[in-house]
Amino acid sequence: MTSNCITSHCRAASHGASRRGFSMTEMVICVSLMGVLATIAISSYSSATSAGKTALARQKVEMLNTAVHRYAEAVRELIVTPLAPVGSDELQVLRFALQFRHPDDDRATVGSPFIDATYNPSISASIDDYRMRWTGSLYELLEPGKPGVGLKVVFDGSDIGPAFVSDPNINPLGS
Repeated sequence: MTSNCITSHCRAASHGASRRGFSMTEMVICVSLMGVLATIAISSYSSATSAGKTALARQKVEMLNTAVHRYAEAVRELIVTPLAPVGSDELQVLRFALQFRHPDDDRATVGSPFIDATYNPSISASIDDYRMRWTGSLYELLEPGKPGVGLKVVFDGSDIGPAFVSDPNINPLGS
């Protein structure tokens, strides 16, 4: 019997006793609130992305400077006069000091290469890019908006490529 009462009550409710759904006013309020929340989320996402890129760029500079210090411990202090605004000195220090390893193990520097040989950054002078500039003894970070030439910091992994192969007929920097 209780099931009949419940069923009859439901039938009575479905014949106009109650209406379900949102009114137009409620729909407009919900859509407006969703728009406000989306705006807040997008603005905080863009600032988080910017902070993340800065942190990754600083990490790459620290990677290079750590390699410079390891090179100094194994060989000698690495001092190369910067060639502003060409940008070739950044690549020379990277290739011929930090990534250089003599193919003959008897002549190779202990601990070399100091940077993975598959790291192949390009040179950039764009103020829209993060760049790493050689200062003569260490690398420094140039953030977007600052002028200067340096190794471009990319965030998609495209700076990893074929390994740099050291030529046995050249003298590395610092030797």
